[in-house]
Parts: sequence; structure tokens; C-alpha cells
Amino acid sequence: MIDNLPNEGELLARIAAEAGVPDETVKAVLVEAGISLSRPLPAQRSLLAHRLYVRGVKAGTTAGSDGPFEVDVVLGPGAWAIASNINFAGKSTMLWALTWPLRGEPDDTYQRSDTRRWFEYIRVDAEVAGVPVSMRIRLVGGVVRQGVLLTADSVEQLTALVGDAEAGPGVRVVDTADTQDAFAALVGRFMLQRLALPPLQVFTAHAGAPDEEGGVRDGTVTTHGWPAYFSVIAVASGSDSVLFGGTAVGQLPTRYMQVFLDVPFAADIMGADASAKDAKQVSRHSARRASADAAARAQQWQPLHDELARAKDRLAAVRAARPDLPARLLQAQDATRALLPLQSQMARAQAAYERARQARIQDDRAVRRASESTAARTLFAALDPHACPRCETGINQDRREREAQQHQCAVCAAPLAVADVDDEDREALLDGLRQRLAASRAAERAADDAVKATELSLTQAKSAADRAVQAAEHEQGHADYLGDLRTAETEVARLEGALDVVSKLGSADPVDDQTERILTAAKQILGTLAADVTRELFAELNAEIVTLAQQLGITNLKSVSLDLAGRVNALKSDNTRPTPFKKLGPGERLRLRIAVVVSLIRVGRRRGIHSHPGMVVIDSPADVEIVPGDVKILMDHLRRLGDDEGLQVVIATAHPAVWAAFPEERILAGPDGQHLF
Repeated sequence: MIDNLPNEGELLARIAAEAGVPDETVKAVLVEAGISLSRPLPAQRSLLAHRLYVRGVKAGTTAGSDGPFEVDVVLGPGAWAIASNINFAGKSTMLWALTWPLRGEPDDTYQRSDTRRWFEYIRVDAEVAGVPVSMRIRLVGGVVRQGVLLTADSVEQLTALVGDAEAGPGVRVVDTADTQDAFAALVGRFMLQRLALPPLQVFTAHAGAPDEEGGVRDGTVTTHGWPAYFSVIAVASGSDSVLFGGTAVGQLPTRYMQVFLDVPFAADIMGADASAKDAKQVSRHSARRASADAAARAQQWQPLHDELARAKDRLAAVRAARPDLPARLLQAQDATRALLPLQSQMARAQAAYERARQARIQDDRAVRRASESTAARTLFAALDPHACPRCETGINQDRREREAQQHQCAVCAAPLAVADVDDEDREALLDGLRQRLAASRAAERAADDAVKATELSLTQAKSAADRAVQAAEHEQGHADYLGDLRTAETEVARLEGALDVVSKLGSADPVDDQTERILTAAKQILGTLAADVTRELFAELNAEIVTLAQQLGITNLKSVSLDLAGRVNALKSDNTRPTPFKKLGPGERLRLRIAVVVSLIRVGRRRGIHSHPGMVVIDSPADVEIVPGDVKILMDHLRRLGDDEGLQVVIATAHPAVWAAFPEERILAGPDGQHLF
């Protein structure tokens, strides 16, 4: 079958032609999705448990005895039975302890809620694809506190370690973990690598997600790893309605069987399908966003456009009100400087006026004195001194009055000889003094007019300067102009940006769906090849399943027809329509599941396929409805599966037939044949 597969180049060309893209584009997309077109290599998988060691403290029981316990059992190839004469003796709990380290996480199928807290230490020594390993779990209150993965040069070096000892000749620590999740990740990573098992990807719809066009729903890509594969090793109980694993989504039961039959591209088909659906979801979301954006654009564009227009008007108004403070300050400075010459001119005019006024006063006095005294008139006609010509002492008013009234010289106080003055001369003197008084009065009036004119100019200049200063102070009062300007500019920029974003809503370029086309083409082409191989294998598998299932007690089973969806399509008795797996009775489901696993291994090995690890764990295969006489037959077949097929089969049962079907050395039981610990 594998010989007829196209090579990688041919597959690449087929996918490229189907998707309508170049080969290099296909290669890049497949590499990104982790999909290989190489022919699968034959796998050689094996899993063999050699030793189970548990330790803890039993407490709160109603049967048996409480207290510390320690169980150390040796296993190996062949069939083994964990047995007791009674129920609730710890059989399923021992399977739980065996499968937890191997699986990486506890299996709900075997777990009992009241026993987990009893365990303090669980250890399983095994060989995984020929590699010796010891998987250890240390618990406190049923919670993982430490997980350890050991290896050695030989499995004997591991099994020679006592109890929880982790050091010995050839023994090495591979890795440790301090939580359940970390331990599960460690074991899962190790098992997938050693057994060359590819992770299986499934696109799972979100619970409650609404149906969209084409009936699709939003979801996420879920990866199923080692615990999922383990469902084809540790067989589920009869109450489980799915053939293998916890879900049939993505045809997972079929995919497990395909992987364990070396069917080519089983994992790659799932990866292509999951990635294609994820890419389609991305395209769908992009289209959804574009539609929502278009609606938002229609709703938001006009209000933003109007608001932007208003913001631009506000900005224009702020810019129009821009103050010219430097010009105003220059005007104030010029107006203030213009006051200086006027103030100087005013000072000079006032001084000139004061001098003219003093001269007028003196002339007025001279005329008055000349008119009042002949001597004074005679004297002041020629002289009117203001100070002593020798010592420059000022002549005060008293001296002048004595000179006029008592005829004493105002300068030296000597008696004056007053001579008679001719009337004409006196008139001539008085006339001269009057003329000088008139001149001084005219000069005083002129000086006063000059002062008033200068004062008017100065007043006007001061008013102009005051107005200039007030204008400058007013402009300074608008110091928040820049802040207003920045605010207005920022608002315009914000609205322009928002309008630009809104204008582009709903106008995104169409999403190129070439990735989805490539992955869908890869899924279809690889799926066709895998389906052809699977149908051929399933045809042989169907006959093997019917034969073994009848031997295990389903005597009325006429045929099964496994299909690519993982359905068994069982025909019973004279029914003309197949019975779905979930409609079978619990005992029929369990025994049919055992028949499928064992037939899977048998058919594979007849064809040289050793992909199943060769370990099968079954809990209570005879504890469901079964014809009493068939129990011994069931037990004999399970024992022979281990001995004849080279498998390791571990069952747990309380049925008495086990003591006759299994040799004593292959039965793991408590010292009293009842409680195992």
C-alpha cells in the first residue's frame, strides 16, 4: 500500500494545482502548519511495565484495616491479573496507580475519590521503545508535590532501586516537576518523542457559539497528545459510549487506529483540516469586521465630519484673535520715550516763567517804591541792588523799608542825603521803570503762555503713552492664547485622524483565502490516500474483530463494519440495521472495545506493523453482564492474548474464574485474597 503512494514532489504538485498557487507557496503554507508530505516511516513502538511500587497510609475505611501500606509488585510481558475475592478491595485503585505515571495524569476510569488521599508515593519502572525509565510521583494529601523521571543503562538498574531511592549505578535523573500539570507535560513530551507519536489537532467549536453561514461555528484548534492515545492502551469501561477517547469530534477514534496501523498522513490530515478551518475562521472574522466597520462608518462619519468643521472654525477664530504683543510693547516704549523731551521742555518753560515772574515782581516793586519816596525814586532811578556789592549779603525787605522811610541806605545803613529831584527827571525815571515793568509783565505772560502750551502737549503725550501701555497690558492679559491655539489644533488633528480611520472602515482589501485553499486541498488529497489504505486495513480488521468479539462473549454479533468516522456498525442477531456503538450494552461495549484493540494489534503485526505499544489495561472485564459459562472463556482469551501475541495485558477483576484461568505467579492479590493493601 505504501509503495503505491505518490512521492513528496508529486503530492506538492497536486495540491498546488488544486489550490491554483505555485509549489513554493504550498510548501511555505504546509511548513507553517506543520504538515509533512514525506512518506511515513514504519514505527516500532513498545511499552512494557516492569514494576509497580506504592506507599501510603490507609484511613477512614469501613472494611479492611487502616494504617500504613506498601505494595511492591513485579510485572513483565504476558497477561497479569490484579484480583481479589471481594469488591472494593483496591483493584481499580491499583490500575489507577499503574496508569497515572504512565499516562502522566490520573485516569478517571479507575480513580476512586476516597483512596487518592491515601497515597504518598507511586512508582512505575518501564521500558518505552526500549529505553528504561522510572516515573515517580510524590503526593501530599492527594496532590502532586514532586514528579521525577529517571533513566538508566538497563531496566535492571532501575528495578534494583529500593522504594523511593533515586540514586544507583547507571541511574540518571532526566527531569523533575513540582506540579501535576508540569508532570503531565513532562511525561507527555517524553512519550510522544520516544514512541514517535504525532500530536493530533482538531478544530473544536466553542460551546454555545452561534451557527453562521454554512452551519460553521467559531472555535479553536485543540491538540490531543499522549493521554488521548493512551485510551487505546487503557480500555475504557462499559459505561463509556465513545469507542476510544473522551470525544469522537474530528473522527478521533479512527485517527488513533490509523496511527497505530501506520496509515500514512493520519496526523497531517487532521492538522490540515484544523488549520484550514482556523484560516477560514480568520477570513470569516475579517469579513465580519469589515461589515461591522462599514456600518460603523455609516453611523459615525457624518457626526465626525460636522464636528471637524466646527473645530476648524474654532481654530480659525483663535488664530484671528492672535495678539501682536511685540508691536504693542514697542508703541508703549516709543510713547514713553516721547514724554522725555516734553518734560524737559516743560521744566525749562517753568524756569523761564519763574524768572520772568521774579523780574516782573522786582520791576513792580521798583515802580512802587519810586512812587512812594523821593529818595527812593532818586536812588532806584539809578540803582536797585539786591545784595551788598562787597560781601554779597542779601538786602531784606526791612532794610528797604527803612531806606524808604528813614532814608538809611539799604546796603550800609548810612543816612542818605536826599536831594531835591526835578519833577521832569523823576517822571523820566518813573516812566523808565514803568516801561521796564510793562516789558517784564509781557515777558511773564509770554512765559506763562509757553508753560501752558508745553503743559498741554505733555498732557496729550502722557495720555497717548497711557493708552499704549494699557494696550500692551491688555495683550499681555491674553497670555493663554498659545494654550488655546494648541488645544484647538489638537482637537482638529484628533478629529481628522478619527475621520480618516472611520473613512477606511469597511474598505479593507478582500482577504486572500489561498491559505485555506491550500490546506483544504492538502486535506482532500492526503485524506483520499489515507482513506484508501484505511479501508483495506479495516476490511481485514472487521473479520478479526467479529471472531474475537464472539470468543469474548458477544455470540450474537454477526458483523462489524468500521468506517472512517469511527463507527463500528455492528449487526447483531437477525437485525438488518446496524447498532450504533453507544446503543450496545455496557458489557458488549467493553468486550467489543477489547476486540478492536487486540485485532488492531494482530492485523498490524501480520502485516509487519508494530505501531501499537503492545500494552493493554482492562478494568473488570467480567463484572458486566455475561453468560456464566463464558467467563472462563473470556479469561482464557485474555491470558492467551498476553502469552500468544507477546502483549502485556493487565486486568483487574473480582471474578472467581480468574484463579483458574491465570497461573498463580501472574495473579497480584492481597495476602488474604481480599484487600490488596
